[in-house]
Amino acid sequence: MSISIDLPGIDEQRMLLLQRGAEAGCDQLRANLNAPRYPAASGIDAAAYGDKHLRTLDEGWEPPAAALVSAWFTHFQSCFPEYASENKLAALLGLSGANGGRRIRAYTSGDEKIPYGPWRRFLVLTGRASQEIIPVLGIFDMEKPF
Repeated sequence: MSISIDLPGIDEQRMLLLQRGAEAGCDQLRANLNAPRYPAASGIDAAAYGDKHLRTLDEGWEPPAAALVSAWFTHFQSCFPEYASENKLAALLGLSGANGGRRIRAYTSGDEKIPYGPWRRFLVLTGRASQEIIPVLGIFDMEKPF
């Protein structure tokens, strides 16, 4: 007696995974709208810094002033004590390696300008910017193994 299991082909399996991923992404975007709300950071007038630090690269983004980075990072860390250390905040923002905390300190002191990627991630994490949804232009077959 032999047992056979009908499995969908690789392409169909991949499409199912893409569909599940898209549905999970939509669920997360909806859940994001229910995130807890926090007051603005005290001691800084963010409007005085304009809005170029809130734009995308295509819209003419410019790095934020160190005073704004410092105020917003400090406020975030006070609201989320699990990210109170610079190293933990660095990891959350995708800054890997042993120098993450040092880089956070450089951004808040003004010794370095914060790059777009970590800053944009911070804006999304704090509800100051929407997540970018990148359109799929085509679904290409995976390379066939040898």
